[in-house]
Amino acid sequence: MSVVVALAVALAGTGCSTADDTAAAAPVQINLPDGRQITVPKAPRRVVTLGGQWTDVALSFGLTPVGYYDGLEQQGTGTPPWYGDKLKKSVPVDPSGDLVASVAKLKPDLILAPGFASMAGGFDALTKLAPTIDKISGQQVDPWQDMVALMGTILHRPDEATRITAGVDRTITDVARRFPGLRGKTYTFAFAYGSDQMSVLADPSDGAGKLFGQLGLRISKQLTHEAAESGQPRVQVSTENFSLLDSDLLVLAAQTPQLQKRVEGLGGFRGLGSVRRGAVAMLNTVQITGLNEPSPNSIPYAFGQMTSALAAVSRG
Repeated sequence: MSVVVALAVALAGTGCSTADDTAAAAPVQINLPDGRQITVPKAPRRVVTLGGQWTDVALSFGLTPVGYYDGLEQQGTGTPPWYGDKLKKSVPVDPSGDLVASVAKLKPDLILAPGFASMAGGFDALTKLAPTIDKISGQQVDPWQDMVALMGTILHRPDEATRITAGVDRTITDVARRFPGLRGKTYTFAFAYGSDQMSVLADPSDGAGKLFGQLGLRISKQLTHEAAESGQPRVQVSTENFSLLDSDLLVLAAQTPQLQKRVEGLGGFRGLGSVRRGAVAMLNTVQITGLNEPSPNSIPYAFGQMTSALAAVSRG
């Protein structure tokens, strides 16, 4: 929260925290973790979002991006369902083409481009089109709460930002109350990306890790030990070592439906306690992205896909 709190302090004397027209026209100065200082001269109306989290955050405020990039869409898996039909008038941006030219045509007054700072030459070109924000934290995935708070500051609608965050927090709290038996149980969150390889979450401070933690779940000690040994927030596990995935709850996705069937057919998978108890949420790449890159509308959607598995864990 340091970035957002620093912004709130810096802006406290500008009057832009009010909702009237004068405040909406006031400039907002933002100090970013990469050392850049940018100024958004007034509440933006033509926003380009080059990341799914920011797209959802903008939509949560009722602000439809004039253009957007969504990795899931680019992979051919379709538009994330938590957007609904709100992007039908927005222009998809393909980063594999001339990204800067595509964005320039949209005449943006704000560009949200997480992860694009490493784009050689291109990022500097984006910053010449409009105020451009890359990462807002030092974390691998920016916290969705900080993104909502920052958007509320930029739009001069901090009260709405508070309401959005509180609404999502209520949803998470409701899930925890519905399944009280989750507290203290262990979980495994894994993605199968090859015929015998999986990436497994082992960092409770990761975006998905924080969500599961709010439900009272914790990562197993064997995985946190592996993470400590490797120094990485996600550990690579081969299918020969399926036992490392043993936990009360298993949340698993595979890169393709074919790979999912292969994993489900392996003896090591069928032998896991979570599988035998029915405490498994098999997700597709879209659903698991809603947890990996959490945002206001993806969180309720993703939790809704895990109801039966959460119930099985809670009963156990």
